Amino acid sequence: MSGGIDSSFAAYLLKKQGFKVLGITFQLLPDSLKNVCNPKACCSLDTIHRAKRVADALSIPHYVINLRNEFKEYVIDKFIDAYKKGETPNPCVLCNKYIKFSSFVTKALSIGGEKIATGHYACIEEVSGTYLLKKGIDKTKDQSYFLYPIRTQLLESILFPLGKLRKTEVKTMAENAGWKNDGTKESQDICFIPEGDYRGFLSKFVHLKKGPVFSVDGKRLGEHEGIHLYTVGQRRGLNIPYSEPLYVVEIRPYDNAVIVGPKDFLKKRYLTATGVNILHLSSTSVAGKVRYRQKEQPCHYTTEGDLLRVEFPQTIDAIMPGQSVVLYTNDTVVGGGTIKDSAI
Repeated sequence: MSGGIDSSFAAYLLKKQGFKVLGITFQLLPDSLKNVCNPKACCSLDTIHRAKRVADALSIPHYVINLRNEFKEYVIDKFIDAYKKGETPNPCVLCNKYIKFSSFVTKALSIGGEKIATGHYACIEEVSGTYLLKKGIDKTKDQSYFLYPIRTQLLESILFPLGKLRKTEVKTMAENAGWKNDGTKESQDICFIPEGDYRGFLSKFVHLKKGPVFSVDGKRLGEHEGIHLYTVGQRRGLNIPYSEPLYVVEIRPYDNAVIVGPKDFLKKRYLTATGVNILHLSSTSVAGKVRYRQKEQPCHYTTEGDLLRVEFPQTIDAIMPGQSVVLYTNDTVVGGGTIKDSAI
């Protein structure tokens, strides 16, 4: 429970359906960050107080679980390390993989829980004894993209009470139930980044090392302040006068270089991903996307050990190392992985 409307209303619905509900909030931020000034964060100190008030209003027990060490090791440290390597990580995917649907599940089941539930907009359906992860019916809020790392064997222990609801319905039902909006913003920022300033945050852990900015044909065009300040697809902030708009098309940590070029150089058809999790083997056609808000595109995939190779018939813009590629067949999540590289 984050104290926000989604997790709070999920608890409300479960209790109304007759479940014995316990509210659990994570203590994730290390001491140096626990008072982070980020009103939309989902795991700040204020979160714990909000969740406690909601639990009291619902007359359910409320507990706080300390997962600080796990969060630092698997989310914060991995986030920092990815930027050092010129990647653009997705901390929400890391948190779901290592915290919410790993460490939390283990702890919750160990204290006698039968199921865990969250306020995610996604669905889990049982088909002939097999559990499938599916999109939520609200396509504008669907969060299945962030949930692909959930292991298949855990799906039967997870509930998503909001998966069959639209966000507008949740708000209306909450208002009709007498809930008051306390003005809390939705949890959508990186929770451990003060004021949402990720560059300032990273600069505390990554040494600023200047290096060359090259054009795609090898011409030196300028100097950058540190590769961790750039992402593939970035246009603003390059400060390089040129006859046409330039974009970051590659980040090379091995020689501390940023490569820029016209937008066409961002278009790729092939990618390789690691950290692969396949939830549903599909012999039918699949579609994939490499960003949360992107529309899925038809593609073909193969797996080899921990490698996932994806081929798109049409080129895709700005495939960023560190982000996730997620595959679907209709509304069912096939699986996904962390993008390592791409090619034309």
